[in-house]
Amino acid sequence: MAYFTPYAVAMYVRLFSHRRLLEALFVGALLPLLTPGSGWAQTFERRTEAQGFGDMHSTNGVAVADYDRDGDLDVYFVAQGSYDANDSRTWNRLFANQGDGSFLPAPNTENLVGNDINTAPSSEMGFKLGASWGDYDNDGYPDLFLTHRGPNQLFRNNGDGTFTEVTQEAGVAGGSTQLSSSALWVDLDHDGDLDLYVSNWEDYNPRGTRNLTNWLYENLGDGTFAEVAEAAGLANPRPTWTTVALDVNNDGWLDLYLANDFGPNKLYLNNGDKTFTEATTAFGLDDPHHGMGVAITDCDNNGFFDIYLTNITETGFDAEINPLFLNTGANFFTHSSEEAGVARAGWGWGTEFFDLENDGDEDLFVVTGYRIPEYKNVLFRNGEAAGSFGFVNIAADVGLDDLTTARGLAVFDYDEDGDADLLISNFFDVPALYENPMGTGNWLSVKLEGTLSNRDAFGTIVEVEAGGQTFIRYHHGAQFLAQNIVPVHMGLGTATRVDRIRVRWPNGLVEEVGPVQVNQTISLRETEGLVDGLPTSAEELPALESVLQGQGTYPNPFRERTTLRFVLNESTSRVEVEFFNALGQRVHVMRKNGLTPGEHQFLWDGTDDYGQRLGAGIYFYRMRLPAHASSMQSVTGTLVFAK
Repeated sequence: MAYFTPYAVAMYVRLFSHRRLLEALFVGALLPLLTPGSGWAQTFERRTEAQGFGDMHSTNGVAVADYDRDGDLDVYFVAQGSYDANDSRTWNRLFANQGDGSFLPAPNTENLVGNDINTAPSSEMGFKLGASWGDYDNDGYPDLFLTHRGPNQLFRNNGDGTFTEVTQEAGVAGGSTQLSSSALWVDLDHDGDLDLYVSNWEDYNPRGTRNLTNWLYENLGDGTFAEVAEAAGLANPRPTWTTVALDVNNDGWLDLYLANDFGPNKLYLNNGDKTFTEATTAFGLDDPHHGMGVAITDCDNNGFFDIYLTNITETGFDAEINPLFLNTGANFFTHSSEEAGVARAGWGWGTEFFDLENDGDEDLFVVTGYRIPEYKNVLFRNGEAAGSFGFVNIAADVGLDDLTTARGLAVFDYDEDGDADLLISNFFDVPALYENPMGTGNWLSVKLEGTLSNRDAFGTIVEVEAGGQTFIRYHHGAQFLAQNIVPVHMGLGTATRVDRIRVRWPNGLVEEVGPVQVNQTISLRETEGLVDGLPTSAEELPALESVLQGQGTYPNPFRERTTLRFVLNESTSRVEVEFFNALGQRVHVMRKNGLTPGEHQFLWDGTDDYGQRLGAGIYFYRMRLPAHASSMQSVTGTLVFAK
C-alpha cells in the first residue's frame, strides 16, 4: 500500500485544485457571458438622494440591521470627522427604513452621533471608523458598538426605538489613545452569547509608546465583559483592519482570520478551551502586504468557504495582489487570485461577495480609493453558473466604476425586490446607493434567529437544495469597518422550488425544513424551524408529504424515560429517530422497520448508542423516513433530561 505524508497530500490537493481551476478558465475563456464590453441591457441606478441619504457626508463604516424589529432593514453611517455639534457632516446617524425603501433619520437616537473626545493629533483615516450590530444581551433587539480614536462606545437597544450608552458598566471602552477599526461580534466559546473582538489600527499615545494589541471581550452573560485577549493568545500587536470568524478546520469551533495592515495577516485556530493557536502558514493563508477588507463565501461551489482579501494593487505596490484563498476542504487554502482574475482591484477597502443576477454563483465587489480619486470601484462577475469558474471586471459595463474615494460597503436588498443592492460609504463625499436591476433569477432570503445559540445566529451555515443544485452560504455579517444583521440571500437561477434547507446553527445543531416556495423571505428559528414563510403549495408537495406526523412527547421533562409518539398514514419500510446533545453531536439513534399505518412510539431512556446513561440537559430529536429525500418527512423537537 502506498503511503503519503500529510505534506504530500496537501501539495497534491493544492496542485489538483489549481489544475481544475486552470482547465475551467481555459475552457470558458471564449464564453461571451464572461467577456467585458459585450453590452448589458441594464445598469445600476444611483438612488442616494431619492432614498434619503443625500444629507450624509464623509463617512467610514456603514452597518445594516433591523434595529426596531419592524421587518425592514435600517442603516447606520459613521462620519469620519471628529464630532462637532455645529457641523452635521461630523455626525454619525441612524436612518430608519420607512417600509418603502426610503429612509429618514431615526427619531430619538440623537445620542448615537459618535464619541466627541477626539482631539489632536489628526488622523488620516478619520477619527470615527466603524459600527457593528450585535444582540449581546439576547433580548431580540440589536445593540450597537462604535469604534473610534478611544474610547469606544457600546449602546444597548432599549427595544422602544431608543438606545442607552452602557460602555463603562459593560467594560468595553478600551484605551483612550488607540484608533480602533473594526469590531466583530462572535460566540467563540459556545455559551450562547456574543463575545466581542476589537481590532486596533493605530495608537496616538503622546508619550510615543504605541500599543496596537487587539482586545477580546468575553461576554459574562450579565451585561458585562472581561478583556481576555492576552490569555486567549489573540492580542496580535499588529495594525489590524478587519477580523472575520470562520471554522477553517471543520472542528465545530470558529477560528479568527485577521487582515493586518503592513502585514503579515494571521490565522488563529480555536482550541475549544478559550485559547487560540497561530496557524497561518500551515493553512496557506499568509499575506505580507496591506490587508484591509475581507470577504467570505463558497465562490467555486465546492462546499467549503473561501477567503478574499483586499490590498493595494496599483503602481508603486507591484509586489501586492489581492489574494483569493480557495478552501480545499483538507485544512489548506490555495492562493488562486491570478488564475481566477481577481488579483488586482486598485487601492481596495470594503469588499463583499453577492449574487449579482440571482443565477446561483457569488460575484465580488470591491470599493477603492485613498485620497486622490484615481482608483475605480470593481465588480468581478463570476462565471461559475455558466459552467466556467472565474471572474471578469464588468464595473464599467453596468455603471459601477465610480472614482469616488470609498471606504465601507453594505450589500443588502433595501427595496425588498429580491436582489442585492449596493451601499457605498465615501470618505470625502455623500454615500452611493446603487439599485440592482440585474436580478433576473429566482431567489430565497432566510432570516435566522438563534434560541440556544446567539440570538443573531452569527456563525450559522445555510445549505439550500434547489433545481438539482446545492448552494451553501455563511451568516456572519462581518465587513470592513462594520458588522451587519441581514438575511442570508440565495440566488437560485431557474429553480422553481426549494427542496430542502439544511441549517447548521453555531452550537452544531443541524435542522432541516422544506420544501418551500422560491422568491420569498422566510424566517427560521432554532429548534422551531419555519416560523414565517410559505411552504410549497399542496399540489406540488411529494405524495408522501403527510406520511409521518409527530404526536408529541411525554413526559417532557423526563427522568427515567420518555415516549415519542407518531402516526403513519401508510406503510413504510423504516422510521428512525436521532438524538443530539446541545452541541449538535448525535448521541443515539433508534429504528423501527416494516411499520403499518396507525399510531407508533419510540421509548428513550436517556442512554447513548453504547447503553451509557447520558447527563442531564437539553437534547434534540429528529424523527424521519430516511428513504425519502423530502425533509417534510421529518419531525423535530426538544427534550429536557432532568436527573
